Amino acid sequence: MKPARITRGGTYYRVCRADWKNPALSAYSKRAGARWNPPGESGALYLNASIAVAAANAKRSVQQEFGGFATFADLRRDRLPDLQSFTVQNHRFVDAISATGLAALGLSVAYPVDCDHRRCQAVARGLYAAGEAGVAALSAVAIGEELAIFDSHKRLARRKRGGRTRFAQWYPGLV
Repeated sequence: MKPARITRGGTYYRVCRADWKNPALSAYSKRAGARWNPPGESGALYLNASIAVAAANAKRSVQQEFGGFATFADLRRDRLPDLQSFTVQNHRFVDAISATGLAALGLSVAYPVDCDHRRCQAVARGLYAAGEAGVAALSAVAIGEELAIFDSHKRLARRKRGGRTRFAQWYPGLV
């Protein structure tokens, strides 16, 4: 597999629990696994390219954790997610956005529809072993992009100083 690459960088966002001391850690993703990292093998820092994508991921996370009908109004204030801003250095990431990039990875142009995590994890295993920095991908929950930076390249993302925002100040429709 010879992946296509796409340059990404700038401001990205991570939805994080209010009690997280360091939202830049990838230990949880390494333990549990996610779309672009197999559980127990490697970690990845998952970032959102826009606040709209971050909001959609926050909503999905609440529904997964508390049940499909849970909303933010059902949560205590201390359980509402913060938003941490990151600066990502301009870098070439594997392209899981364009039709060319998806084809190079052996993924359907309908991605992420009908593409489960196991398929992406198998692709990611090879990318990680080849020394790739991570994957720029279409979001599965909103129109927009996400960035999975492999833990081997975590230096590419830095938390912005003062870039942590409480839920009531960042979530769309509340500000």
